[in-house]
This record gives sequence, structure tokens and C-alpha cells, in this order.
Amino acid sequence: MRKFTLLSSLILLFACNQEDRCSDEFVLDYQRMGDAFERLYKPNAGSFEVKTFDDSLSRFLSNHKDVECKYEGTQLSPTKEVEAVRRKLATILTPKGIQSKSLASLDFRLSPKVIYGEDNREQVADVAGVYQSWAGSTLAQISPKKWDQNYSFIGGTYQEELSLCPGERFSQEFSVARCSGFLVAPDVVVTAGHCMQSQLDCDNFRWVLDFHNDAKGTSASKVFECAEVLDQKLDDTNDYAVIRLNREVSGRKFFRTRTSGIVAQNTPLVMIGYPSGISAKVADGAVVRDSSARDFFVTNTDSFGGNSGSAVINRDTGVVEGILVRGDQDFDIIDGPDGGRCRIERVCPDNGCEGEEVTKMTAVKGIPLLADPEAIRAGLYSDKNFPSISDGFPISFLGYSYGGHTVGGLKFLDRCGIHYYENDKPEAWKEFHVGECAQTTDLDQVINTFGNLFYF
Repeated sequence: MRKFTLLSSLILLFACNQEDRCSDEFVLDYQRMGDAFERLYKPNAGSFEVKTFDDSLSRFLSNHKDVECKYEGTQLSPTKEVEAVRRKLATILTPKGIQSKSLASLDFRLSPKVIYGEDNREQVADVAGVYQSWAGSTLAQISPKKWDQNYSFIGGTYQEELSLCPGERFSQEFSVARCSGFLVAPDVVVTAGHCMQSQLDCDNFRWVLDFHNDAKGTSASKVFECAEVLDQKLDDTNDYAVIRLNREVSGRKFFRTRTSGIVAQNTPLVMIGYPSGISAKVADGAVVRDSSARDFFVTNTDSFGGNSGSAVINRDTGVVEGILVRGDQDFDIIDGPDGGRCRIERVCPDNGCEGEEVTKMTAVKGIPLLADPEAIRAGLYSDKNFPSISDGFPISFLGYSYGGHTVGGLKFLDRCGIHYYENDKPEAWKEFHVGECAQTTDLDQVINTFGNLFYF
């Protein structure tokens, strides 16, 4: 009797396992729907592709409605999703619907920093073109008291302001900038937290573009106010601020920032900012010394007070790895030729002194989403937190719009489609991809191409 019960149980278990498995016919019809969706997700799809897709859905529902089964370890229960898509198609598969849609086009300047090895600071005009573009999206934090009614700078030179000894580089430039910052969106700037400690800092200082090449002044069009502080932190390890400007900066791209992972040891770095308050300098030749701390890494950038808030950029990728915030002592004080005391810029070996500390971009909060592939994929396919759009494609899809362009996407079963276009030409797709949702590299390529319209 016990043997019979055990044998019966084994037979029943085997039968259940067989029933749980998707039939060959189910798998074939399931794949036919996905293939028809891929043929539909094209910029030139028309009524034929719509009808073929609808026929594949109808066939599946006729043969497999409410069937749930396992295929290659994945539980499939597609009925509700297929029915929802059919309801969308029903509105355009009438003669009136087809006619109505075009389916064919369906005083921080003295904070400690230092020179390491050779002085790598260069004027913006003297560096490679890509560095000049990066410098075009950096800004200097300057008090409006530092210019007159014609926006000509007033105040002392670098030598006068900091009592430099004769012969120091750039000593005759105006020293007017308090901190540095860089664009991460047309109206969003990232800087150091100690440069923006309160609303008073937001109100009392301006952000100035193109303070380059020993400029003697600026202009109203290059001056921006701080409208609000989006996020800010200042403690022993974390030092950053994200601010919104009072208007967008037009004609400039903005920086991509690292959002995950750890910058590797010896990664080559470039820093752009306003050392000791003088005009922008590009400092190449630095590397990551130590990235073991959670919120900051150590480097050997040639930096000074005034560089606080500077973008520290991965030279190979152009991605901002962090924000220059603190470091070793800037100057040594010596007896000058006139018998008085004066400052000389401190020089350390490349691997010497304490190093400069850089807030990791992965520790920075408050930067708005623009074209992060992972976040956009989630918004289109899983979180579904983007608005629905019905222009330029037979079936409505979710889309994320920015800067006169839209990236849109639609998920059906295990297939994902994505495309982007100019907002006034929704039928003229610039680039698209459709295939299995697991092909994230191909999907992200479309998102990155979209992002390249705005990012470096």
C-alpha cells in the first residue's frame, strides 16, 4: 500500500511538472507576437505591420488565453498584457482610425592646495580643443562687488591680493573668483559645499562664464544668479552643493558625472577651475592616488584655493569623477628680495605631501536626471514614470523629453523598442533599436546618442 502511494505521488508530480511547462505551440505563438512587435517598431511601419501584429495577438488569445506556464525557468502569464495591447490597437484598426493616423510615420582662495611635480596649469587658449570645450562649461563664483557698472573687474592682482614674491606664475592676473563650479544641466551647477553654505551665499555671489585667458572683465550675458540650492552637504568627508541658476546657459554642453562604481587607482585626471581666484586654468597630468574612502578620493592635481568646486575629469572618458574640495598647503612664506615676507607657491613631488581631496560624484545627490541609461530604461519599461505619447507611432509609448528632443520606448512581453526624435518631427526617428529587453547595450546606445546632443 505504501509503495502504491509513493508511486502514485511520483506519477502525479511528473504530470504536474509536464503541465507547468509551456507547450511548443505556446512558445511558437509567443515568439510570433514578439517578432511581429519588432516588425512594427520601425519608423516606416504602416497598416500592414499593425494588422500583422494584431493578428498574432488574436491567434495567441484564441489558442492560449489565461495559460500560465514555465519556459526556460521563467514563468509566463502574458494574457493581460496581450489583451491590453489589443485594446490599444482596436482604436486604430477601424477605417476611420487608420485614416486619422499617419501609420507610415506612425575666503576660500587661501584654503590649502598645492603644485605637484611640474606646474601643469595652462591658459584655456593654450590647450587642446576638447579641454577648451570643457572650460566653456565651467563657471567662476564671483561677488558682484568685484566689477564696476561696465563689468570691468576691480580689485587687486594675484600678487597684490596674496602677497606673492616676485616671479610667481600668473601673478599679474586679477584675483576675483571665490570658488569654481561646472554645468551638469543647462541651469544646474555643481560646486563645493563650503562654497555654498547658506542662502546668503546663494544670494550674494554670481556665477560667471568665460573668465578665461587673463580676462579683465565680463558682461551681463555671462553673469548668472543662484536661484536655489537643490542639495548641499558639508562634513568631515562629504563636501558638495548642487544649485540651480536663474536662467539656462544656452549653447553649452554639460558634463556627465560618474553615477556608480569606483574610479580606479592611477586613472589620469584633468582639472579645470580658478586657482587663487585668477582666470580659468586647465591642469592636466594628475592621477588618482587613493580611492579607498567612501565619499572622496585623493589625487595630485595642481590646485589652489579658488579651485574649490572644480570639476576633476577622467581624461580618457570626459566623465567628471569628483569635485576638488581640500588639500595640502598652498604656499610657503619666505624672506622676499625687499626684506619683507612673501609667499611662493608650494611644490611637492608627484607622490609627496598629503595630496588633494576630491568629493566623489557618486556621493553627490540632487543632480537632475537627463540621460542616464539605467534610469531612462527604468522610466520607460519598469517604473513607467514617464508620460504617454501618441505622436509618430501607431501605439502610444512612454517618452522622456529634453532640449527639443524626445527619447521614447515601448515594452511588449520580452521585447523592448526605443527611439529618439526632434519634438517637431516625431515621425522622423533619428535612431532606434528593438529587440530582447535583455540587450541593454543596444538600448543604451540609443539613449547615449540622445544624451550626446547635450553632454560632452
